[in-house]
Amino acid sequence: MDLSEQLRQLRLRGAFEQARDLIRSQPGFADSPALRRLSHEHEDFWWAPMVGKRVALKRRGADDIAFVRACWSDADFMRKFNRLARPLPADDAALRGILARERAGLFSETKALHWTIHAPSGPIGFVSATDYAPGHRRCEFLIGLLGRPASAAPVEAAHLAVDFLSQRAGVERLTAYFYAENEYAARVAGKFGFVHEGVLRGYIRDADGGRSDLVVAGMLLADRAQTRVGKVRNRVLSST
Repeated sequence: MDLSEQLRQLRLRGAFEQARDLIRSQPGFADSPALRRLSHEHEDFWWAPMVGKRVALKRRGADDIAFVRACWSDADFMRKFNRLARPLPADDAALRGILARERAGLFSETKALHWTIHAPSGPIGFVSATDYAPGHRRCEFLIGLLGRPASAAPVEAAHLAVDFLSQRAGVERLTAYFYAENEYAARVAGKFGFVHEGVLRGYIRDADGGRSDLVVAGMLLADRAQTRVGKVRNRVLSST
């Protein structure tokens, strides 16, 4: 079994310290930037929950199977969150395997991170960073909420995720796409710091054969701390 597969098996078990030990035991570790980077990618913080005052973000995994099914079966949620998402397998064991492998993935390999948003009442949605381009330090940012949670909850969840992407993952730019009719999401994103950058006309071909526009918004994370958004972040994350 090669090193990559050994590490994958250890991640699936949650044995991140063992994974780091294995990497550090490789010949030439001290002089290898690639191995040191690989060790960094197995640090515990990649999988640790991010806890705020109102919500916590946890890497999506096999324990989320019931909530994932609830979201995928909600037509309104999927229409706003991701119309292109693949159907879920009917077999629960297969879906658990998919979610377990997703959680065990490395950002540099899968180009994506997915978190479940947990409120005191239970899971309420997802935050995702996808299409990661490490050379350009950018990715797509998505947030989806099932139902209508308290307004502060999604704002806090977004701030927690963006802080992680900026401070831990080294991401410098986020891009968000919204369906043109989802004016609420675009308006909230604007308040969060995303800047409208244009419209992709007829960019998505819908299941019924029609075409939908996508609104594009972007945010440079270095600018975020210097703006009113940074002040709002501090207030949201520090308030009780």
